[in-house]
Amino acid sequence: MSFQMLKSKIIDVGLCQGCGLCEGLCKHIKFEGFKPELKDYCVLDREGVECGKCYNSCPQVIQKKFEPRIPKGIYSLRTKDPEIQKNASSGGFVTTIVKKLLEKNELTNVVLVQNDNEIPRAISTSKVEDVIQSAGSIYGRPNVLSKLIQTLENPLEKIGIVGVPCEMRGVSNIQNLLNKDILKIGLFCNAGMRSFKTDQGIMCSPCCSGCPADVDARGYIDLIRQSKFKDAMDLIRKNNPLPSVCGQICTNECEHNCTLMGVESPIAIRELKKNAANWEINNTTKYDKSSKNKGEKIAIIGSGASGLTAAYFLAKMGYSPTIFEKSSRIGGMLRYGVPEFRLTQEFLEHDIQVIKNAGVEILTNTTIGSKLTISDLKKEGYKAFFVGIGLQNGFSMSIEGNDLKNVFEGVDFLKMVKKSEESKKIMSNLVKDKIVGVVGGGDVAMDSARTAVRLGAKKVIILYRRSEDQMPASDEEIEMVKRENIEFKFLTNPVCIIGDENGCCSELECVEMDLGKPDSSGRPQPIVIENSEFKLNIDVLIQAIGQTVDFSELDAATDNKLQKDRGRLVVNEITFESNVPGIFAAGDMIQNSKGVVISAVAQAKEAALSIDRYLKGKDLEKGRVKQSKLFSYGPKRIPKFRAPKPEHQEPVSEDFLNNFKQIEGMFNEERAISEAQRCLNCNNYCSHCQDFPASHADLAAGDIGSKKGYTTVIAWTEKGKEIVETAIKKGLFEIGSINEEKIQSAINIKSKRELLRFETTPRQKILDYVNLEGPLTITKISENLAMEPKKVRYEALRLVQQQKLNMKIAPALEEPVFSAICD
Repeated sequence: MSFQMLKSKIIDVGLCQGCGLCEGLCKHIKFEGFKPELKDYCVLDREGVECGKCYNSCPQVIQKKFEPRIPKGIYSLRTKDPEIQKNASSGGFVTTIVKKLLEKNELTNVVLVQNDNEIPRAISTSKVEDVIQSAGSIYGRPNVLSKLIQTLENPLEKIGIVGVPCEMRGVSNIQNLLNKDILKIGLFCNAGMRSFKTDQGIMCSPCCSGCPADVDARGYIDLIRQSKFKDAMDLIRKNNPLPSVCGQICTNECEHNCTLMGVESPIAIRELKKNAANWEINNTTKYDKSSKNKGEKIAIIGSGASGLTAAYFLAKMGYSPTIFEKSSRIGGMLRYGVPEFRLTQEFLEHDIQVIKNAGVEILTNTTIGSKLTISDLKKEGYKAFFVGIGLQNGFSMSIEGNDLKNVFEGVDFLKMVKKSEESKKIMSNLVKDKIVGVVGGGDVAMDSARTAVRLGAKKVIILYRRSEDQMPASDEEIEMVKRENIEFKFLTNPVCIIGDENGCCSELECVEMDLGKPDSSGRPQPIVIENSEFKLNIDVLIQAIGQTVDFSELDAATDNKLQKDRGRLVVNEITFESNVPGIFAAGDMIQNSKGVVISAVAQAKEAALSIDRYLKGKDLEKGRVKQSKLFSYGPKRIPKFRAPKPEHQEPVSEDFLNNFKQIEGMFNEERAISEAQRCLNCNNYCSHCQDFPASHADLAAGDIGSKKGYTTVIAWTEKGKEIVETAIKKGLFEIGSINEEKIQSAINIKSKRELLRFETTPRQKILDYVNLEGPLTITKISENLAMEPKKVRYEALRLVQQQKLNMKIAPALEEPVFSAICD
């Protein structure tokens, strides 16, 4: 067995879990990022020495079928140590127990993971402070077993290790190989690798798990690597019918979950999607049109991202969806609210055409409201309704001067620029050679500021009442704004708009702000600094401080029956059904929406599934769970590491006047394939693992089965049980209630998967054949297994040395006879 087999069967197909065991066992292997590579040479290739340690010891190769075990004890515990409680991910059990074992010298060293500047790294330590600092660390692929092997080289007697189930399986092998006693503290298969899909045995990489719409990024990146761009687009559309749009304006949450984050830059997933979309657009001569569906009629109100998505998936299910759009063109805010320099019309039109051709009927200039109600539609045969009207209205500041000329709300300003060439010209005449002020810190504020530059503004100033790191706009948008020489005034809040003799905005009175305690959003509350008033010359003011839903027509259409909360529609967050049966909704208009395209797509897809169940009379919730990644519950911290982007098509110093073209470049085919080749093809290994509760450990810990703030602990060995119960007696933990049914359910889901079968080694083939067929000679084995006699002799003798086969030699026998060892 050479390293080449490990590479071809494990590494290259994405099954390497990055544990580092092969590196620890072989001096000729090193890790580059998360992949093992040859440092110099393989002894089999170079010297002909039969080794195979790297392949035969790989935890992925020696998969062990999960065998139900009876725990020695199950507990629900929460640490009493306040310092550990602050950072612990659940009840702080692991950190507390390791700390205590080190303090009592029951462990001299422990191998665990510590987050180093957002990067998970394996460390071996004897210091309690290191253990406390590791509390709450996210486990990824940090080469834990390699670090364990290095630690075992030192003359240390009492070593422990903390790791996930697959790593615990590897530690068991190390123990047997090196005859070492190691305390194994396992973690339940963790959420960084696990998702709702992987728990069901479905392959889902971390990037896929991070995508609200569950788009198989790993899969389509692999297709791009093979130059199969059309296949890549088809795969994306299984979960997202707007791949061209998302290739340009997606918030790329998939990249935030990339395993390469921090070690290398994450894969440029959005750019690869854009490249595939561009290829499809350039290679599409005609659109294949589906025949008109004959299924039940469903009304889709609104043609934004959520409406288009719901219509597409319902058409694919065989229904007859009709989109009702009050404007003259479809696309909603994608059409009218996103500037051309961020989303090109060509990309939007391409996705819309594909959706139309899936069997979606579209009626423009048709308002669902007082003149065409839900009751009217029911009479026309519509059986279910989806609402996705978005946030069409902007908020205004409640300050004096709001009614002055040249004062706009952000969404209205952007709509006017995109509505028609005539309206764009009107806005250009208002803005050209003027000083433009933009109030707000979100993407609409950034888009408005960049649009004003292109309309010819002399100067553009963005005013934001908090600091830069509190801005809700994406880092990417903020960078672009800075590159276009737009000025920022942070910790600044307008208090009065001052007009001139013509009733036009001329000055803006502001106050300076300071940051106080966090408010309900989790961000520091801005506080006015006394006597800090100052004025700015502002000719045009754009207020981009938020948006709201215009419910006027929808209320008229539904007889005011829809439930709302704080200006948003209330829906069931699993089914997306409103309080009115048969009316579903998704996108920006619903409560806790993220306000981004990919979230609207994901929600609408779930709503379409609910509509299908509703029309079939099935339970809408059965077998489904609430997916938190579809919603926003407060500010989200974006990782600081970013994917590589293409070179800009134009110099940044270019004059942007009237130039609404995209300045971002695009990967060419060669560059896209090269970027796709960096992908690790993650989480094949998680999809085939059966061991949820780390059953090869002495004790295991996780959050399933305990209430929030407590850790579920399973003692698998007597040693593990003794450690836990001693700690409880010493008063280190509070004891909570345990839900064994939930634990067993999680165990059962994973244990029922089929294990992946790997190529059997020659030695294993011989062992299996002899055990199956009985006593055999080298000649017989060679003939039946099509293997060279010399190779059979070598492997069979090694099996005898390992006491896995018996060998009988007698004068009457022409050659040795090998047989199974009977217990």
